Amino acid sequence: MAKIIVIEIGKSIVGAVIRHLGKPYAVVSYPREVHMNEFKKILKEAYEKITDACSDNDEVWIILSGPLALVFQLGQLIGLDNKNIKVLQYYNGEYHIVPDVSKDELVK
Repeated sequence: MAKIIVIEIGKSIVGAVIRHLGKPYAVVSYPREVHMNEFKKILKEAYEKITDACSDNDEVWIILSGPLALVFQLGQLIGLDNKNIKVLQYYNGEYHIVPDVSKDELVK
């Protein structure tokens, strides 16, 4: 089973994740509005939990809820090269793995 990491900023989603997928490996939780000056601290916490989960080459599922700018920055930090990381999206009452996309696919 994959290691599940929940990153919830603003709105708590961990309860829904537990109901649908089970107990997460790690949670980054700020269930309130956050100020941009907090982004660096939140990104550091999320990045550390993700890299820890990836340390033994297990598949890692990331489920996110939060400000788009912060989520984009986290994506920049993680990059496109780690194929063990999957992002999940809640849709139609269940979580789905978002298909991978490469730069090469986009520039064809």
